[in-house]
Amino acid sequence: MSSCTFSPSRSSRSGMSVPLDALFGPGKKALAAATFLSGLSVTVPTAYAATSATTEPTKHRAHAARTEVEAGKESISVTGTHHQPGGGMMRAETASRAVQTVTQNYIEMQSPTSSPLDLIANLPSVNITTPDPSGNEGGSMQSRGLYDNDIGIMLNGMPIANGGTSSASNFVQNYIDSNNISAESMSPGSISVEDPVTSAGAGALSITTRAPSKKFGGLVSGSYGSFNRTRGFIRVDSGEIGHTGITSYASFSNTHSDAWRGSGDSDRKHMDFRAQKLIGNRSSIDLFAGYNHSHYYLNRYPTLANFQNDKHGRPVSTPLSYNAQFSATSPSSYYGVHGTDKDQFYISMPMKFALNNTFTLNISPYYERSDITLNSASRLQEGYTYAGSALQRVDLNGDGKISTATRAAVSTNSMSVTQQGGVVAALGWHSENNDGQIGYWHEEYRYSLKTPMSKMNQTTGAQPSDTDKSSYYRTTSGSIYNSVDYLGSYSLNSGFLEDTVHLLNRKMNITAGIKVTSMTLEGQDYLPSTASHTNHTYVSPTPRFSWSYNFAPHHQLYINAEGDFRAPSPINMISRYSTSTGRMTTSGAGAKPQYSIKEELGYRYSDDLFLADISFFNMNVSNRLLSVNMFSNDVQVSQTINAGGETIRGVDVMLSTRPLFHRFSPYFAFEYLHTTMDNNLQTTADDGSVDYLRTKGKTAVMSPKFSGSVGLTYNEGPFFMNASVHYTSKQASSFMNDQYMPSYFSDSLTLGYHLPKFFIAQSPTFKLNFTNLTSQYKLGGVYYFSNNARATTGVYGHKIGADTAPTYYIMPPFAMMGTLSTSF
Repeated sequence: MSSCTFSPSRSSRSGMSVPLDALFGPGKKALAAATFLSGLSVTVPTAYAATSATTEPTKHRAHAARTEVEAGKESISVTGTHHQPGGGMMRAETASRAVQTVTQNYIEMQSPTSSPLDLIANLPSVNITTPDPSGNEGGSMQSRGLYDNDIGIMLNGMPIANGGTSSASNFVQNYIDSNNISAESMSPGSISVEDPVTSAGAGALSITTRAPSKKFGGLVSGSYGSFNRTRGFIRVDSGEIGHTGITSYASFSNTHSDAWRGSGDSDRKHMDFRAQKLIGNRSSIDLFAGYNHSHYYLNRYPTLANFQNDKHGRPVSTPLSYNAQFSATSPSSYYGVHGTDKDQFYISMPMKFALNNTFTLNISPYYERSDITLNSASRLQEGYTYAGSALQRVDLNGDGKISTATRAAVSTNSMSVTQQGGVVAALGWHSENNDGQIGYWHEEYRYSLKTPMSKMNQTTGAQPSDTDKSSYYRTTSGSIYNSVDYLGSYSLNSGFLEDTVHLLNRKMNITAGIKVTSMTLEGQDYLPSTASHTNHTYVSPTPRFSWSYNFAPHHQLYINAEGDFRAPSPINMISRYSTSTGRMTTSGAGAKPQYSIKEELGYRYSDDLFLADISFFNMNVSNRLLSVNMFSNDVQVSQTINAGGETIRGVDVMLSTRPLFHRFSPYFAFEYLHTTMDNNLQTTADDGSVDYLRTKGKTAVMSPKFSGSVGLTYNEGPFFMNASVHYTSKQASSFMNDQYMPSYFSDSLTLGYHLPKFFIAQSPTFKLNFTNLTSQYKLGGVYYFSNNARATTGVYGHKIGADTAPTYYIMPPFAMMGTLSTSF
């Protein structure tokens, strides 16, 4: 039996050294130790009733909520309940559009540190990239040829990071613990008319949390794995409080891990709370709230050449990881100045009131706040310190003089505060052959960013506290020296109407609707030299139509068509400037909203054994919003532009069975994707003239032609297993298609065993999770794409030099996580 050690040393990351204080805090070693078996602390699934399949678009969310209430009681079985199609990797759907779902049976088998993105990695319509095994750093996702900023993400109907500076995929892991997720549904290329998202050209990911149990109880688990990764989790269900109809639960988790490459570590503390009040049989009030604090260190993302050189033992021009030691002459190369802190609070309260047998009123208010600090450092020279485009007189070494001979390492802590709140209200109606709704959505969004330049230790690289104003540099006039100071905001108003007619005893359904959205975007730059205010209002109608027909038992056809628009982020309206030259680095030049027209044709088959789901899709995108590199005064400038049109076509296939021989549940998913850019891309030639890259007809970046997954779930008495392999073909990382990221495989394996009941432990379960079993050293995704990786000649004959080289995520190596958990 291996022993537990308490050394803080990081020299043996893959060993079984576990600091128990990190799991549950000081003084709780006895509790933590109880979760270890043979030197491992390893999590388990408890079984809950599965969320039902989606129904017609006009009422699918209300139906799901009712089902979840009915499924609130926990069902415990030592032999497991993994009887869903594909072991929970697929669900029978009935909506008149593509919907791809993983259920709680599958989620419970995965590592408890899995992020919501990890859990959907085997769906056919998405390609997921995660930068670390701990699940703390977010990741990226692509769906049907579009990427993060075109995918909406919702948690219990609340939008996450609408209109933000970066996509919700960077933050979704902070909003929920996997132990509290009952289902995740991806609707690629479409959304419901009432969904409070606008950036959804590629559809939306909807996450549903488990309902509170009607009886008192809970779940406790402890985990340990590779890279000294530890996690503790506890959830307590109150059961019904008296005879009030109120049930609730609260949970807490703490995850800590060493960096899998380079130096540093990560830490995440998370709390979830949910309470439900049932009013009769058809009305309810549901409150969900949470808080998350996370800290980790950013890492470098290599170019293809650097990665290949490192992989084959050749010298690299830039190290793949930040340095472990600080150097005042190159402060940004030190890992310690790249710490990231995120604090997020969020709350939503969906309410449903049955007014009579025909009408219902749904009201869903929500609010969230994020405080994020991204630390960095730079080396500045007195006499060359700019704020915006103006030179500021800043005494860097405090000797009372401004001398160009003086240089210093300077801390640049970018501190942002994001607040987003809104409400969705809808009046719905239901009759024998008709369902519909009419509603209104309002949302307010504010994002402020300040980057004060601060003094830092020139020997150790230690940075001051973000809020330590005494460390801020000031100009000779006494003002705080900020390199960035701006506010972006928008006010959104949207009305929607939808109606569904049911024909042929509800075998045929026809739905038509429209959503009209008005957004007023504002940007305010507060730097004295570049102070400016911008204001834009966009109004866009997005109609929709769907048809479905159950033409025979077990068979369904459907057609779906809809429009979608995405406005530029208000943050992209602000120009940014270099602190050492005063030259523009990011242009706030205006861009028009992006608009998409999308069609789907689908077929489903579902019986007691076999499920099949096939969807053909076509999408035409105009005014494609992309961030590209331009040149201004011989300086490379990032700018959000309209890159013309894009055509996207393809097919998604999902196949699965319910358990064969009561043991085997196979799963198969596949996507074929064909994307083309419809226009040449504007750029700046070497001589400063405007020219165009020959991108018309090229494959869109980050759009692999083929991807697919194979999965298998196996149950034998108390033993369970889940294995999956995902393949992604090569994908372009430059608009000129002159550089590609190679194809790659990713894989995972779960082995678990349900132990007998013991004392108050109702369902003790031991589980091992493995990822990247072959420990392949490969690229796992495109981090930054570029215009052209090699020099070329433009449409007008001008020479266009190579753009900044694309950079990539590295696939994390082999990792193992062991968990012991039980309900009580």
